[in-house]
Amino acid sequence: MNGAWLGHLESRSNYEIPIHSIVHRGGRTKRASITDTRTASMRGGGEGKCTVEVDVDHVAEVEISGNRAQVRTLAGGPASIRRFECNQELPNNPNDFRFQGVDGRGRQTLSSQPNGRRPAVIRIEDSKGGREGYTFDIFWRGSNGNGGGYGNGDANNNGWNNELNFNGRGGGTLRSDRNGDLRLFNCRVSINRRGSVDVSFDTNSNSRIAFVGRVQRMNRGRIIADINGNNIGGQMEIEVDSRNRVRSIFMEKQNGRDRYELNWRN
Repeated sequence: MNGAWLGHLESRSNYEIPIHSIVHRGGRTKRASITDTRTASMRGGGEGKCTVEVDVDHVAEVEISGNRAQVRTLAGGPASIRRFECNQELPNNPNDFRFQGVDGRGRQTLSSQPNGRRPAVIRIEDSKGGREGYTFDIFWRGSNGNGGGYGNGDANNNGWNNELNFNGRGGGTLRSDRNGDLRLFNCRVSINRRGSVDVSFDTNSNSRIAFVGRVQRMNRGRIIADINGNNIGGQMEIEVDSRNRVRSIFMEKQNGRDRYELNWRN
């Protein structure tokens, strides 16, 4: 390792250190790549718990927020998420948050606890060469209620407390490893007060593609949603104007398997 990574936190510790997601090579700095994302499979009940299984070649960080996990590859081949199971969504400010490494030959450490809009971050270091599977658990007991949600909406819906129904022709493309290239038009977006999202497009192949998901947060005129459909899934950005008319839609995965890019503008 190049020494650009500072500080580690053992899994049993309750202290926090900053997230290090910058890689230094040859004197230059670049942002570590997101190489996989996953929406949690919800199972069971009781106190909060998530189990995560990832495949790591050298160094990676797993970020967990709500019902979504993503992995950043810091060194080595692209890391990927094998399994992400929870019995409830991770709240913004969980009480008694704990991390426990379960399996893997290298080192797993809690790099940052979830706090407001900041995700939980678990750092994994595997220095023995070749890929290795790692499993860890996170636990919590409810939420302290501070910073839960965005704006003045319902915290249970991640701050969303509105309705949006939009139809517009516009134009765009979907390029993906699985589906090839498609031209998109006739966009439909529907979001109810509970934060459920439905998005669909007509395509040049005389078919319609559809996506469903949930609002995760709002950010300066953009609705960020976890979306699945048409053999792709991840974070969709829906840009709206002051009248809740959709201006653009964007989502991408540029690393690892099943890459895609969706870009539509009104």
